Amino acid sequence: MRDDILAKAQRLRAEGRPFALATVVAARQPTSGSPGARAIILPDGQMEGWVGGHCARPTVMRQGLRALAERTPRLVVLGPEEAGMTEEGREEKPGIVRAPMLCASQGELQVFVEPFLPRATLVVIGESAVARALARFATLLDFEVWACDPLADMEMFPDADRLETSLEALGPQLTERCYVIVATIGEYDEQAAEVALVSPASYVGVIASKTRLKTVRDALTAQGVPAERVALLRRPGGLPGLALTPEEIAFSVMAELIETRRQRVGLMGEIPLPQRAEAIDPICGMTVDIATARYTSTRDGQTYYFCSAGCKQTFDAAPATAHHSGHGDKR
Repeated sequence: MRDDILAKAQRLRAEGRPFALATVVAARQPTSGSPGARAIILPDGQMEGWVGGHCARPTVMRQGLRALAERTPRLVVLGPEEAGMTEEGREEKPGIVRAPMLCASQGELQVFVEPFLPRATLVVIGESAVARALARFATLLDFEVWACDPLADMEMFPDADRLETSLEALGPQLTERCYVIVATIGEYDEQAAEVALVSPASYVGVIASKTRLKTVRDALTAQGVPAERVALLRRPGGLPGLALTPEEIAFSVMAELIETRRQRVGLMGEIPLPQRAEAIDPICGMTVDIATARYTSTRDGQTYYFCSAGCKQTFDAAPATAHHSGHGDKR
């Protein structure tokens, strides 16, 4: 199960899909969770894997969704309910959330919840010294790195996540998450820029002088590239001065790309928390997700939802007056 969850996480990362990974890092018995147990939480509220029983699952799911929405990891400490603690839990220290586990076990579970969001992809076209330096810097700055050139190989681009040797093969792979830098330094600038501009790539830049940039734009316009796409072709701002080394040029370009990434250009924007109908288990007080509830009972025309078979059996065996009215209300 643990290997399956990690394999699923790798697939989601490769597909550029957001998710949160929950991992049990400590458990004080009695509790059904064990260190190393893992689960994946998707933005729509689906949860795959196992981190603990019915008492832990809703809280971990809720915190996983919050981690995605807030783009921050957290350590979730689930234990016996304390006075004044709400189901949302409370943040004791930055990054540490203590939440109640309302079952009778009185154990404690510590779950690390980490959001994984799509990374921006830097696509470097060319085999120039600037292109190689860009690939090195981008790897250090947590970009996914693709390199494209007929001569590209792992010796030339040892840090690249993907290599392509032709523009024809590269073009269909470009997505909105791609930031393309044409670093061909005059060799095939127009062809490379055209492939990038007719793709969904969110950022296209060319390493060139202002005069050369105008020449490239004019050539693209003459070739029929739509004017609105040609207008997107940029010359990344650089350091002042004429005698710049390839590394200095690449460093300057990366500064602009970092700012582009900070603005979430081409990346997923805010992730809204899904609105899921919930109810309160009238026996233990735990929040139950109505859509996935396995145990229900109907009394006096009202449906009650339970976290476990035990709570349902207790409810069914007790007279109607034994439970506080409204505990089964949806919210």
